[in-house]
Amino acid sequence: MELRQLKYFVKSAEYLNFSVASKHLYITQSTLSQQIKQLEFELGFELFLRNSRHITLTEAGEEFLPFARKTIQDAEDGVQRLHDLQHVKAGKLTVGVTYSLSTVLTEGLMEFMKTFPDIKLEVCYKTVTELLVLLKERKLDFILSYKPLFEAPDVDSMPLFENALALVVSKDHPLAKYKKIKLHELSDVALVLPSHDLQARMMLEKLMHGKDISLSSKLELNETNILLQMVSAGSYATILSSSAVFGNSRFKAIPLDEPGNVMEASLLCLKGAYRKSAAKEFIKILLDTEAVKRRLVNWFD
Repeated sequence: MELRQLKYFVKSAEYLNFSVASKHLYITQSTLSQQIKQLEFELGFELFLRNSRHITLTEAGEEFLPFARKTIQDAEDGVQRLHDLQHVKAGKLTVGVTYSLSTVLTEGLMEFMKTFPDIKLEVCYKTVTELLVLLKERKLDFILSYKPLFEAPDVDSMPLFENALALVVSKDHPLAKYKKIKLHELSDVALVLPSHDLQARMMLEKLMHGKDISLSSKLELNETNILLQMVSAGSYATILSSSAVFGNSRFKAIPLDEPGNVMEASLLCLKGAYRKSAAKEFIKILLDTEAVKRRLVNWFD
């Protein structure tokens, strides 16, 4: 039994289609089929039921799949430990980040690339729900995000700083003079809001829960850049974490004056997973950036 055969099996189980799996593995379908048959012969069990259109896992395949995944991950962790013996001189680091904290990440990225030029960095921008799926699939080393408002028992959270949900307007908007504002004061405000899968919207719904408040939303988007473009035009407002526009002079973030309006910016890691030396070094650099320090000062002032 070879490690590559286990990888072929796992990928085939993921797509339940030999043709699709072979394309993702960059091998021919016939090679994939032969290797799966060889693995089945060595195990003494069929792993897939085959017909002309698709494949399905057998009971033996279902039982074997988690062990195959763990074997592959253990081997990759072992290789990573060997890379770490080189004192973070090489390798790859994959970071997930939500839009609202992307400006926090930028300074850390630049410093890390300067300090460790031979480490390849990959950054993935998605919603926290999507990023957590990738983290659990071990496709990310860690996530920079606000702490999820839902249960995530497989994830460790390291707090960075606290933030608040805010009404975001252009600097020339009539409400820009406000220092804080309550949700019931927004009933007549023309809003463009983040969609339900974004953390800012989840937090907004939490703050609104049990209150007789109706907001007038003209548009809902899962693309924060477009929301801010519309706000920048002057007539619309949106509701995001104040960190999303921190340091941007075009916008004014007016904190929502509501009980429980605290969002915890955090680093999220998979519980019990091996943490690369490169990830540890990146986190050290991130904690020492002005982007994080300024937000700490801003929150406590």
